Amino acid sequence: MTVEEEINELIAPNIRKRLFAALSYPAASQEQMLPYVPEHLRYMETNEDKIFLSGHLIKEGQLVGEGLTVLRVDSEHDAHALMQAEPLIKHGVRRHELKVWEVREGSLSFETKLSRVKLILS
Repeated sequence: MTVEEEINELIAPNIRKRLFAALSYPAASQEQMLPYVPEHLRYMETNEDKIFLSGHLIKEGQLVGEGLTVLRVDSEHDAHALMQAEPLIKHGVRRHELKVWEVREGSLSFETKLSRVKLILS
Protein backbone atom coordinates (compact mmCIF):
# COMPACT_ATOMS: atom_id res chain seq x y z
CA MET A 1 0.00 0.00 0.00
CA THR A 2 1.35 3.43 -0.94
CA VAL A 3 1.33 6.33 1.51
CA GLU A 4 -1.38 8.04 -0.56
CA GLU A 5 -3.56 4.93 -0.45
CA GLU A 6 -3.04 4.67 3.31
CA ILE A 7 -4.02 8.33 3.78
CA ASN A 8 -7.14 7.86 1.65
CA GLU A 9 -8.09 4.78 3.67
CA LEU A 10 -7.57 6.63 6.96
CA ILE A 11 -9.67 9.67 5.98
CA ALA A 12 -12.44 7.68 4.23
CA PRO A 13 -14.66 7.54 7.36
CA ASN A 14 -14.07 11.23 8.24
CA ILE A 15 -17.06 13.59 8.13
CA ARG A 16 -15.41 15.74 5.43
CA LYS A 17 -17.90 18.58 5.91
CA ARG A 18 -16.93 21.72 4.01
CA LEU A 19 -17.20 25.04 5.82
CA PHE A 20 -15.70 28.45 5.13
CA ALA A 21 -13.07 29.99 7.38
CA ALA A 22 -12.84 33.77 7.28
CA LEU A 23 -9.72 35.24 8.83
CA SER A 24 -10.13 38.95 9.45
CA TYR A 25 -7.42 41.55 10.01
CA PRO A 26 -7.40 45.20 11.09
CA ALA A 27 -7.23 47.72 8.25
CA ALA A 28 -7.39 50.70 10.63
CA SER A 29 -6.48 51.55 14.19
CA GLN A 30 -8.44 50.15 17.13
CA GLU A 31 -9.80 53.65 17.77
CA GLN A 32 -11.14 53.83 14.21
CA MET A 33 -12.75 50.38 14.52
CA LEU A 34 -14.39 50.86 17.94
CA PRO A 35 -17.39 52.96 16.77
CA TYR A 36 -18.47 50.09 14.48
CA VAL A 37 -18.15 47.30 17.07
CA PRO A 38 -21.76 47.50 18.37
CA GLU A 39 -23.04 47.25 14.77
CA HIS A 40 -20.63 44.33 14.18
CA LEU A 41 -21.87 42.49 17.30
CA ARG A 42 -25.53 42.96 16.31
CA TYR A 43 -24.77 41.74 12.77
CA MET A 44 -23.00 38.63 14.03
CA GLU A 45 -25.85 37.77 16.40
CA THR A 46 -28.45 38.33 13.67
CA ASN A 47 -26.57 35.96 11.35
CA GLU A 48 -25.63 33.42 13.98
CA ASP A 49 -27.58 30.68 12.18
CA LYS A 50 -24.99 30.92 9.36
CA ILE A 51 -22.01 30.96 11.74
CA PHE A 52 -20.49 27.77 13.11
CA LEU A 53 -18.01 29.57 15.40
CA SER A 54 -16.64 33.10 15.55
CA GLY A 55 -14.49 35.20 17.79
CA HIS A 56 -11.68 37.64 18.36
CA LEU A 57 -8.11 36.36 18.40
CA ILE A 58 -6.90 37.56 21.79
CA LYS A 59 -4.03 39.98 22.07
CA GLU A 60 -3.51 41.47 25.52
CA GLY A 61 -4.68 45.08 25.73
CA GLN A 62 -6.49 44.96 22.39
CA LEU A 63 -10.30 45.08 22.30
CA VAL A 64 -10.64 44.84 18.51
CA GLY A 65 -8.12 43.16 16.24
CA GLU A 66 -7.86 39.94 14.27
CA GLY A 67 -10.76 37.50 14.18
CA LEU A 68 -11.76 34.08 12.97
CA THR A 69 -15.25 33.20 11.73
CA VAL A 70 -16.23 29.74 10.48
CA LEU A 71 -19.32 29.96 8.30
CA ARG A 72 -21.79 27.21 7.49
CA VAL A 73 -23.31 28.42 4.25
CA ASP A 74 -23.95 26.65 0.95
CA SER A 75 -21.31 28.27 -1.22
CA GLU A 76 -18.16 30.34 -1.30
CA HIS A 77 -20.27 33.08 -2.92
CA ASP A 78 -22.62 33.11 0.10
CA ALA A 79 -19.66 33.14 2.51
CA HIS A 80 -18.08 36.07 0.67
CA ALA A 81 -21.37 38.02 0.61
CA LEU A 82 -21.90 37.47 4.34
CA MET A 83 -18.39 38.68 5.13
CA GLN A 84 -18.59 41.69 2.77
CA ALA A 85 -21.73 42.84 4.62
CA GLU A 86 -20.06 42.48 8.04
CA PRO A 87 -19.90 46.07 9.40
CA LEU A 88 -16.17 46.26 10.20
CA ILE A 89 -15.40 45.03 6.68
CA LYS A 90 -18.18 47.07 5.06
CA HIS A 91 -16.81 50.26 6.67
CA GLY A 92 -13.28 49.44 5.51
CA VAL A 93 -11.69 49.12 8.97
CA ARG A 94 -11.12 45.39 8.66
CA ARG A 95 -10.27 43.12 5.72
CA HIS A 96 -10.80 39.38 5.39
CA GLU A 97 -9.40 36.31 3.73
CA LEU A 98 -11.76 33.43 2.96
CA LYS A 99 -10.67 29.78 2.87
CA VAL A 100 -12.57 26.56 2.29
CA TRP A 101 -12.14 24.32 5.34
CA GLU A 102 -12.89 20.61 5.34
CA VAL A 103 -13.75 19.30 8.80
CA ARG A 104 -12.46 15.77 9.20
CA GLU A 105 -12.30 15.05 12.89
CA GLY A 106 -13.27 16.40 16.29
CA SER A 107 -16.28 15.99 18.52
CA LEU A 108 -19.54 17.84 19.09
CA SER A 109 -22.32 16.78 21.39
CA PHE A 110 -24.72 19.74 21.48
CA GLU A 111 -25.67 22.97 19.73
CA THR A 112 -25.67 26.33 21.45
CA LYS A 113 -25.92 29.98 20.42
CA LEU A 114 -22.75 31.35 21.97
CA SER A 115 -23.70 35.03 22.04
CA ARG A 116 -26.58 34.39 24.45
CA VAL A 117 -25.52 30.97 25.76
CA LYS A 118 -28.82 29.19 25.35
CA LEU A 119 -28.98 25.46 24.87
CA ILE A 120 -31.01 24.11 21.94
CA LEU A 121 -31.83 20.43 22.33
CA SER A 122 -32.50 18.52 19.14
